[in-house]
Amino acid sequence: SDPVFVGPPNLRYPDYWRDLLDPEADQPENAGASYSAFRTAYTNRTPLIFFGANDGMLHAVNATDTLDVDGDIATTDISEGGAELLAYVPSKVYLNLPELANPEYLHKYFVNGPPTVVDAFFDGAWHTVLVGGMAGGGQGIYALDVTNPANFSEANASSLVMWEFTDADSGDLGYTYSRPAVVRLHNGKWGVVLGNGYNNTEADGAASGSGNAVLYILDISSGEVLKAIDTGIGAEDDPAGTDRPNGLATPAPIDLDR
Repeated sequence: SDPVFVGPPNLRYPDYWRDLLDPEADQPENAGASYSAFRTAYTNRTPLIFFGANDGMLHAVNATDTLDVDGDIATTDISEGGAELLAYVPSKVYLNLPELANPEYLHKYFVNGPPTVVDAFFDGAWHTVLVGGMAGGGQGIYALDVTNPANFSEANASSLVMWEFTDADSGDLGYTYSRPAVVRLHNGKWGVVLGNGYNNTEADGAASGSGNAVLYILDISSGEVLKAIDTGIGAEDDPAGTDRPNGLATPAPIDLDR
């Protein structure tokens, strides 16, 4: 997939949040540590490059420059540049992994959806969250807490992997070519907004009954569906009359009132 660089937190969030429609109403982000304190705490965070690959994994490698004056690698220390710090296998690609050992292997997609990485506030604190889809590799998205690369280890895997949302959770989800957007919602929650993708009627045990295009809004902390906005337009509306499913690509959320 397209690679994504993640360095120290650098978004221009305010330290005090308010609702312009109800200025007296306190906001969740005002209860814990400020965003500027979060930025300060992770000023020296190890810079990373995240990318999905056709080995079935999302990889994170140290982006620190370790070349010497001759352009040669200066170190092989695991903590230095170029070293892999994380490899994550989304559950939806498990069944395809044996294909990689097949001598007659023909190309398959695995994790080729570009991830989105955003700082978000939930559970009383700021976090850096990565949300990614698998594009042609599967019908699902996943969320990882990548706030602190120093915590990347098998022992911490259960806290790094926040949730997965697949067609087993909602049959209207198709192949997740839609790039997720992480946004703050009007109700004070932070959410993940994505289109349902393509070919959600595929006979895989979790097929959509309608083939409709659907816009999803998920809770950033749990992956729970906050809202599924069904367009009501699906396979029955195929202009070719061949029952092809409809689908949504990447949405563009906008803020109308700051």
